Amino acid sequence: MTLSISKKLILSFLGLTLVVLVATLGLARWSFEHGFLDYVNALEEKRLQLLAISLSRKYQNSGLSWSSLTRQQFNQMLWKISPEKGDVTDSMMPPPPDFMLPPPPFHLSPKTPSDLLADHPRLRPPGVPPTHLGPGPGSPTALFDISGQIIVGMPLPHDAINPISIPVLVNGEPVAELKSAPRRHFVSPQETAFSRQQLITSVLIGIASLTLALLVSWLLTKILLAPIRRMITGVLQMSNGEYSIRFDENKKDELGQLMGNLDRLALKLEKNRDSRRRWLADISHELRTPITVLTGEIESMKDGIVPIDMQQILSLDQEVTRIRHLIDDLYELSLSDIGGLRYSFSPLNIHESLSGSVELIKKRANVQEIDVELSNEPELVINADVQRLEQLFVNILENALAYTDSPGQIKISTAKSDSQVSIKIEDTPPGVIDDDCEKLFDPLYRLEMSRSRRTAGAGLGLAICKNIVNAHQGTITASPSMLGGLCIHIVLPIQIES
Repeated sequence: MTLSISKKLILSFLGLTLVVLVATLGLARWSFEHGFLDYVNALEEKRLQLLAISLSRKYQNSGLSWSSLTRQQFNQMLWKISPEKGDVTDSMMPPPPDFMLPPPPFHLSPKTPSDLLADHPRLRPPGVPPTHLGPGPGSPTALFDISGQIIVGMPLPHDAINPISIPVLVNGEPVAELKSAPRRHFVSPQETAFSRQQLITSVLIGIASLTLALLVSWLLTKILLAPIRRMITGVLQMSNGEYSIRFDENKKDELGQLMGNLDRLALKLEKNRDSRRRWLADISHELRTPITVLTGEIESMKDGIVPIDMQQILSLDQEVTRIRHLIDDLYELSLSDIGGLRYSFSPLNIHESLSGSVELIKKRANVQEIDVELSNEPELVINADVQRLEQLFVNILENALAYTDSPGQIKISTAKSDSQVSIKIEDTPPGVIDDDCEKLFDPLYRLEMSRSRRTAGAGLGLAICKNIVNAHQGTITASPSMLGGLCIHIVLPIQIES
């Protein structure tokens, strides 16, 4: 089953939250257990320090001997230790009842008759603790002499690692050592119940966190996917031919950039559609006009209204020539658009190519009283296609000649930099406003001003020129001329990159 992107995002958020939550709660659980046991062991160490002080006093009062220290006294001292208060007092809590105490280990020292008497719950005097008291409220604790032999207390387990050791000092010299097994796990029912309660609390916190993560991931997914869903809808509309869709999102992130690119794509598609429609309309008009003229003249000759003479034949030839030029231009433009024109690059002198192009229009320029001026620059040699570059210059000069009032002027200038050649072709009025300059390179584009089409040209020359310049890896732009007309600026690299 294929999951939607929203479900994938929600599952991703939940998966990430679950991993982080398990790791966090696991570390918190580990920290709680170790921290709690470290705290208990710290209290045990404090208890042993206080007990060592009491045993030191007992040892000195007994004539520097441990013979008078009984197991009952040792256990009673353990039960009276209070690490929280930092002292040993007689006001401590009484020892626990007999049924809560563990049985004495079998390997303890033999009991005296008084010990046996004190152990019997009915014969023991009131207030006297039993001799089989355990090691007190802490861990198993015993007192060892200097040689390591146990004196009194509960022996440590054999698996006790790094026991807590506190020396019993008299005048700064050790006379015995207290040892207690450190706590490595919970043993008492209260500790186990407390640990279980903490575990249940952690599980409840985890469930609540996952529920909150589910809600937050659903909200975030809804917010994050909202612009993506709008883009999906917009792309679907564009695929159905609706290019007026726009994404007015003021975002600075990647989604904002993607929406901006889709806006530009929709605008470009809309322009191309309008251009294609205009193409069809303009081509139909360009073809209909000469065909209409031809049809009218032929019908007139057939009806005997117009005599069939050389003048009529020349008129028919003129219209046929006009149609042929249009078809040739359309064919050449289509080839250049699809990259079908072949280019053969070789060294070319720009000044010689411009001079040859000027000579082709010189005669008609003189008839129209238009002066063509070519600046005498030094030799400028570039790597270009000779035939296509001559076609480029002739088309631009023909365009300038057709759209310049008489008397007028066409000025051609060249310049060279380190890696490119610049060519400017300027003419005198009428001119073109800035907004219409770049549109001049659109096929069949017409101006509704004084520079509108005056000759039989179909408006394809500059479009072909742009494709030729692009094939030479150059640029061509149009702008108002300092002479009052139009300036065509061509920049060509000296060496064409293959």
